[in-house]
Amino acid sequence: MKKTLSGVLTATIVSNTLIPGVQAISPGNTTARFSHVLIISIDGLHNSDLSVANLQSSLKNIKRLQREGVTYTNAFASAPSDSFPGELNYITGANPGTTGVFYDKSYSRALYAPGTTAAQITAGTAKPGTVIEFAENVDASWNNGKGGTLDGGQGFDQTQLPVDSNGNPVYPNQYLKVNTIFDVASAAGLRTAWSDKHPAAYTILAGNTQDPTKFNLATGQVGSISDYSSLEINAAVAIDPTKPGLFPSTLGALVDQSTGTPYSNTNSQITSTFFNDGTKGNPALFKAPPAGFSANQFTSVATTSAYDDLKVKQILNEIDGLNDSGTIKVGTPAIFGLNFQAVSVGEKETASQFNGGGIDKDGNARPDLVSAVAHTDASIGLILNELKKKGLDSSTLVILTAKHGQNPVQDPTVGLSSTFDSVTGAAGGDGNLTAVAALLVRNGIQIASERGQDTSSLIFLKNPSDVRKAVALLKSKNYSFDTAVDQVSDPTGNTLFSTEDAAAQGKVLYGQSIINAGLGDPRANERTPDIIVPLKTGYFFGNATKKRAEHGGFTDADTHVALIAGSTGFSRNLQGKTISQTVSTTQIAPTTLQVLGLNPQRLQGVQIDRTQTLPLDFRNLQIEKYRIDKERREYEE
Repeated sequence: MKKTLSGVLTATIVSNTLIPGVQAISPGNTTARFSHVLIISIDGLHNSDLSVANLQSSLKNIKRLQREGVTYTNAFASAPSDSFPGELNYITGANPGTTGVFYDKSYSRALYAPGTTAAQITAGTAKPGTVIEFAENVDASWNNGKGGTLDGGQGFDQTQLPVDSNGNPVYPNQYLKVNTIFDVASAAGLRTAWSDKHPAAYTILAGNTQDPTKFNLATGQVGSISDYSSLEINAAVAIDPTKPGLFPSTLGALVDQSTGTPYSNTNSQITSTFFNDGTKGNPALFKAPPAGFSANQFTSVATTSAYDDLKVKQILNEIDGLNDSGTIKVGTPAIFGLNFQAVSVGEKETASQFNGGGIDKDGNARPDLVSAVAHTDASIGLILNELKKKGLDSSTLVILTAKHGQNPVQDPTVGLSSTFDSVTGAAGGDGNLTAVAALLVRNGIQIASERGQDTSSLIFLKNPSDVRKAVALLKSKNYSFDTAVDQVSDPTGNTLFSTEDAAAQGKVLYGQSIINAGLGDPRANERTPDIIVPLKTGYFFGNATKKRAEHGGFTDADTHVALIAGSTGFSRNLQGKTISQTVSTTQIAPTTLQVLGLNPQRLQGVQIDRTQTLPLDFRNLQIEKYRIDKERREYEE
């Protein structure tokens, strides 16, 4: 029998007040239907991937979750579709214009560059306006000369943090403009846990009400997150085959070059040349593996799958009622989750890298993507089986989705690899601009910053009055200055990047169209770009010899993601059902709170964006269209 958490609601109302001036939405039924919500992101997983013919045998456990629950076939992640805004969608219930977070690397017109002092601000020698980067760079262990460490429990590198008008560092969670599901659950006395891909950066999930100076990454006490343990995806790693992996499918133990951590390398055969970026593998050793090693131990998918396994083990420990390391009995969290990286890596891999990644023009997944999906699906199976083993399967709602998609879903693909100087717009130089921004600079328009640069260009102008002139230039699509030849997409050498730049450019967003997309007003929101230029399907900024896809844009390929909500505790009329109405991943956040018996209105982003819960009872499926859906259909223009 489910209970009504009346005491919980009272605690929440006291701790998270409603925002003045914002009309409340109906909270619906606040009777607890589940005791736990487990949120899983398989980064890059499209809804369409679930129908790829040669992936069907690799999707057994995801199909199992579908049979136990509801599949939303028209679910969309954030746009721009980068990891930070994508995850904050379902952690806050709000879009980027409300969270204030547009990208992992974004820009603020109000904050100051890292290292700026209060004296410089007072004297007027420092000016506001800075790039904001919250990734591996803000972790204290990153700049250790050894490619960082997997176990990033050393805290923040304050020299990498932006500075406010008083000269104080701005931590990731302070940059977020709204609270999170962890804030609400913690205020209600519930236990929470999370594991993600950058240790210091993803403390943003703790919410804007928490004091970051009290965060302890070593113990996992990170404000509203009771048990936080993110492992660094970009650490230089290797697989040691002489040590057992965590699971039978793991090729060996994942190690790094640190000392004194659970992941330290102790195998003298694994020298410094073995270590490479965890998301890229080691091509040289893949082609010529040393004695005792197999080629597949050096692929990007293998190393990333081993990385994912570390987080799966943490989830299994938490299902068992232990802390993430499995050392202390603490109870299973009310809200917990993780993200998987291997599928995203397999989608980006080119046809000629390792065993081949992505989906070919005929719709067939190549071997490394098949391997990534199969390994991830097996991990989902481990999680579902552990829930059942512990008797938690009917009291846990499992929500499976993706932070973002990947553009393109399948070949053909074109990488726009030309880069340009940020001051002159000339080819090369500091290489900080794409052709999109260079077109403006070369015509006398000064740019404060260009962000995105994956499958969209987010442009911040030094002079906002230049918007209309800039838009006119962009609509001209005169990229004749980009004279480089694309010999990757066209080995004959007959295709210039200038032609592809023009073909790639989607609808130019500015002014009201940015507001309509739920991204705020550039005149009032110091983080909203003046101009956004999404790329069309099949194009990305980057070198096509190194990757075949990216994310960060507005197309269906970027944003149309998988979304399944399942539990053996669902009634039979819900299990195996499909909902085709358009929904947003923002709706996961209020749904999470509601099924736990908490009030979704405690989320500030839910109030501001008027975010609805996902339809789970089938009594009212006429939900409001995702607010940017109308605009989304025009981004390919």
